Amino acid sequence: MTSVKKQYKVKDEVIPVRRFGAEDVKGIRKRTRTTQGFLANWLGVSKKTIQAWESGRNTPNGTSARLLSLLEDKVIGIDVFLEREEEDESDRS
Repeated sequence: MTSVKKQYKVKDEVIPVRRFGAEDVKGIRKRTRTTQGFLANWLGVSKKTIQAWESGRNTPNGTSARLLSLLEDKVIGIDVFLEREEEDESDRS
């Protein structure tokens, strides 16, 4: 395990996943200029799930919450997967 830490510079601590409320989710979606449907597809959830989060009936957890954290902190952009899709499509041509 030590060699893995040296090779990849693994941090010893994992940042806890934040809890996102309705306004947080809506704010992230507005800042990324996406629709509920697009964000749902990007996160791997249904559009109804996004609607439930934005209305406060439910909250994101697990992988969805982690991805929202990365978007919120601008560690990744919503286009990170779009670029990959475009590359894949150009490879097929």
